[in-house]
Amino acid sequence: MKECSKSAIVAAVLAAALSVGSGTASASDTRAIPEIDWKASLKKFQFDHDKFVGQRFTAKCLPTSTRQKFKDIYGTNVYPSNNSICTAALHAGKIDLEGGVVTVQLNPGAESYAGSSQNGIDSGDLPATQRSIVFIDETTSPEIDEILVSHAPRIGWDIQFTKTGLAYRQLVGQRFTFNCHPAPQNMRERIVVGTDVYEYSSLVCRAAVHAGKMTTDGGLVTVQMGPRQKNLVGSIRNGIETQDGSGRNNTISFVDNPVQR
Repeated sequence: MKECSKSAIVAAVLAAALSVGSGTASASDTRAIPEIDWKASLKKFQFDHDKFVGQRFTAKCLPTSTRQKFKDIYGTNVYPSNNSICTAALHAGKIDLEGGVVTVQLNPGAESYAGSSQNGIDSGDLPATQRSIVFIDETTSPEIDEILVSHAPRIGWDIQFTKTGLAYRQLVGQRFTFNCHPAPQNMRERIVVGTDVYEYSSLVCRAAVHAGKMTTDGGLVTVQMGPRQKNLVGSIRNGIETQDGSGRNNTISFVDNPVQR
């Protein structure tokens, strides 16, 4: 049998994604997201790292004024990953001086960045960088979704969220997408705590099946980090039994996958 091409695999995973989402926090999105000033970049949250490539970061830019001295940025619509999130968002037309909620995706770096003048902000030209950012909204292209899918960490059924390398406590409110392997035929029983909201160190793939976000065939799941919760209640769902416990070290829940069909 011939080996499938990477593009074919990506297309298949995209077709199996559970739902459509814009990536930008909606008006009904009540998760806690950080408020940032106009100098903040992804580095402030230790997010500007290769292991986060393909993942998305949501923050709220605070209002500012025309007297603000904006930090230099580079590029147009695609920006180096160390640029100011809010200044780049203003340049890209995603917010105005009143600020607002924006979502960026960390991508591989561009070969070069061409500057421009947009929305009262001048950006410069720059050679290649290791990583870049783009803004996610309803106009996001399928190519951006493919980057998310192709870089989503593949994890097994005994991997706890705290062992994924993405579970930084300062990222409470953020969402991370994983690609679960198909379940092993003789899967051992393991402890999972909670229902809909799960303990921070829960086994990601098992909890996702319990939550109804995927089957034992595996696939994409998106975890949302949440605050601690005193009482978590167990239940039996979708062939997975969970236990009562405490979310004393933050919690996780599952949301629809932010990829377009």
